[in-house]
Amino acid sequence: MRIKTIFAIALVFTLLNSCKKIQHKDRIKEGYIEYDIEYLDKSMDSFMRGLLPKKMTIKFKNNNTLNKIEGFSGIVSFTHIQNYKEKKNITLVKVLNKKYKYVEKINDKSMFFEDLPNMQIEIQDTIVELCGFKSQKAKITIPDSNVEPFFIYYTNDIIINNVNAQTPFKSIDGVLLEFQLKLYDMPMRLTARKVQEAEISTDDFEIPKGYASINKKTMIEIIELLKQ
Repeated sequence: MRIKTIFAIALVFTLLNSCKKIQHKDRIKEGYIEYDIEYLDKSMDSFMRGLLPKKMTIKFKNNNTLNKIEGFSGIVSFTHIQNYKEKKNITLVKVLNKKYKYVEKINDKSMFFEDLPNMQIEIQDTIVELCGFKSQKAKITIPDSNVEPFFIYYTNDIIINNVNAQTPFKSIDGVLLEFQLKLYDMPMRLTARKVQEAEISTDDFEIPKGYASINKKTMIEIIELLKQ
């Protein structure tokens, strides 16, 4: 009986913490979001799947954003910075002690996400609460593809201008809390597990020292090598 009780308590605790709620005044402009990553390619080798990143973190402040994914126990990291004031997109890749950067204009197509020009978005009447924020539900359909229709959730209570400009969901005016897409040609679902209002340093959105500048072609070649 004791074992069953402990198991039940553990299960309830897990469910309650699957998306950690926070207390916030109303709408927030500064902080970070942690997403869990689920890989949707069922044919992927289980060993390789185990090595892939399980979390993505987004920091935001003054309409600047920083997306970071780390894999292979921190050996490899991908960072995308949108510097809103300087109108720059910055892609950073770190592999062991090798560091590379590619800088482009803010309106250029991002190398992080696959574009889906034919995607159809159907806003639903459903409003749910995710991580303490009211979130709108939308149905996504991609015609002439083998991707089944799926649902996304986004909120207007986190304020970041043009937050989806570099993603396939650029027409969505809100911060995505649950969605799926292809990142570097890997289909995945991202679900927010924690949203925290916090003070973020403006230095986080600057290009860090020690990164060698490369062109887009070279950056794509590096990313393709890492995918193999």
